[in-house]
Amino acid sequence: STLHGLVRRRAPACTTTGMTEATSDKTSLDVFFLLYGAAMVFYMQAGFALLEVGSVSIRNTKNILFKNLTDITFSTFTFYIFGYGFLYGSGNQFIGTSKFALISGEFEEGDGSEAALDMQAHNYAKFVYAFAFAATSTTIVSGAVAERFNFRAYGVYGACITSLFYPVVAHWVWGPDGWASALAPVKSRLFGSGAVDYGGSAVVHVTGGLAALIACVFVGPRVGRFKRHMVMEMPQQSPVFQTLGTIILWFGWYGFNCVATTQISGGKSVLAARAAVCTTLSAAVGGATTMFVDHFMQRQLEPRRINNGILCGLVSISGSAGLIEPHFAVIIGAIASVCYVASSKMLLIFRIDDVVDSVPIHLVGGIWGLLAPALFVSRRSYVQMYGYPDEDEAKAPCGLFMGCENSGSLLAANVVLLMAQTLWIIATCGSVILVLRQTIGIRIDITQEVKGIDVQKHGGHSYSEFKTTVFKFRTASGQEHSMEMRVRAGDAAQFAIAMSEVMEGQEGQVAARTPSGSSETLHEHASHMSRGIPCPFDKPREDGECGRANSRGASFDMPFPVYDGHHNGGGSSG
Repeated sequence: STLHGLVRRRAPACTTTGMTEATSDKTSLDVFFLLYGAAMVFYMQAGFALLEVGSVSIRNTKNILFKNLTDITFSTFTFYIFGYGFLYGSGNQFIGTSKFALISGEFEEGDGSEAALDMQAHNYAKFVYAFAFAATSTTIVSGAVAERFNFRAYGVYGACITSLFYPVVAHWVWGPDGWASALAPVKSRLFGSGAVDYGGSAVVHVTGGLAALIACVFVGPRVGRFKRHMVMEMPQQSPVFQTLGTIILWFGWYGFNCVATTQISGGKSVLAARAAVCTTLSAAVGGATTMFVDHFMQRQLEPRRINNGILCGLVSISGSAGLIEPHFAVIIGAIASVCYVASSKMLLIFRIDDVVDSVPIHLVGGIWGLLAPALFVSRRSYVQMYGYPDEDEAKAPCGLFMGCENSGSLLAANVVLLMAQTLWIIATCGSVILVLRQTIGIRIDITQEVKGIDVQKHGGHSYSEFKTTVFKFRTASGQEHSMEMRVRAGDAAQFAIAMSEVMEGQEGQVAARTPSGSSETLHEHASHMSRGIPCPFDKPREDGECGRANSRGASFDMPFPVYDGHHNGGGSSG
C-alpha cells in the first residue's frame, strides 16, 4: 500500500497539466538565460569605452565616448527597424524579408494562453540578445579609426553595419534558412554540415574587424604616426582604463559564449558550462603567451599588449567555445596570441594606423576562431548543438582532427563562408566609404586633429581643472621623446620651464625659455608651435619659414621641451 501511495502521489507529473507546467518552466528559464546573456554582452560596451578612452589622447576623450554612445543609440534604432528582419526574417537563403520593426505574429499574444505568452517572451528576449551582438560588431570600428574619423561619416558607416552588413552575414550562419547555416534542415546544410560559428568569431568579429580595416586604409594614419621609416608612439591616456576595460570585456564574454546556446534547457547546459571553462582558458593563455612572445622578442612588457592578447584569445575561442574539450582551448589561445603579435607587426609594416589593434584582435583572431571549430569540434557536441537524425548520427560531422567519417565537411563549409563574407564586407563597406569620402568626407580637419577634437567639437576639454600638456624633446643622442600630461592650469608654464632646466642640465639641450630681450613669451611661442612647425625664440615668425601646419605627419625637430598650453584641448600630436 505504501508503494501504491507513492505511485498515486507521483502520478500527476505525467498528466497534461504537469507536462505543460514543466514546459512553461523550461521556457521561462530560457527567457531569463537570454536576458541575462544580453545584459552581459551589452555591458561589454562599457569595456569598449574604457579600453578606447585609455588608448587615445586626453584631447579626444569626449569624442571617443560620444562615438561609443552613438554606436549604442544608432544600433538600437537601426537594428529594430531593419537589422532583426534581415537576420531572422523568413525570406530566402541570402537575406530575411520580414519581421521589420518586430511586426510579426511571433510578437503578438496569440490566443493569450500561457504557452503563447511564453513564446512571445522568448522572442522578445531573442531580439535583445541579437541586438547586443550587432552593437558589438559596430563598436569594433570606433577604436580602430579614433582621433581622425569624421563623426558624421562614422555615424552613417556604423548604421549601415548594424542595419544591413552584419545582419546579412548573421542570417547566412544563424538563420534557420541561411545558405551556410548549421541550423537548417540536415539535407540542405552546406556540405552536409553547415558552417559552425558557435559564438560569432566570424559573424561578429570578422565582420567588425574587416570593416575596421577598410576604414583605416581609406582614412589614413593619424598625423605624426609614421615618420619616414619609423613608427612614432602616440599619446595614450591611461593603461588603467585599458586594463579595466579588458577585464570588463572578459566578464561580458561569458554572456557572449555561454549564452550562445540560446537556451539552457534540453541538455544544453553542459555546452554553456563548457563554454565558460574554454573561454577562461583561451583568454588566460592568450595573454600569457603574448607576454612570453614579447619577452622573447626583447620588447618592453606593456599591459596594453597583454590586454590585447587576452582579447584575441577571447575572439578566437568564440567560434567553438561550447563544442570543444578544454585542452583544445589552450591550443586555440596560444595560437591566437601568435596571430595577434604577427598581425600587429604587419599593420605597422604596411603603415596602417589602428589605434586599439582592432584588426589583429578581431579580424585575424576571428579568422582563426572560424577555422578552429573545423579542426576540433567533436561529433557529440555538434549533435547536441545543431541536431542530427538519430538513425544517421554516426554520420554526423566533426572537426578535421577528430577522426570521424565526415571530418572534412566543417572545414570546407567554414572556408566557403569566410570567402563569401570577405567579398560581401569588402564590397559593401568599401562602397559606403567611397561614397562618404566623395560627399561629406571621412577625415576631420587637420586643425581639429592637431589641437584635439574635444575643444573643437564637444564643448571643451574633459578635465576642466587641468590643461593637457604635451612635452616633446630630442635628446643629445638624437632620440625623440614626448610626454602627454595633465597639469593644473596655473602651474603649466612653470612646469615647462622646470622641464627645460632639467633637460639643459642632463642633455645639454637648449632651454625652452625666452632669451633676454625677446618680446615673445613662452606662452606665445607655445601657441605658435601648437599650430605648426615651431619657430626659434630669437627668430620672428615669418610665413613660409615656420608655423605652418605639417599635413604630412612628420615629427617636429625641436631641441627643447615644448609646452603646448595655448588651448585647453591639448598639445600637438606632431
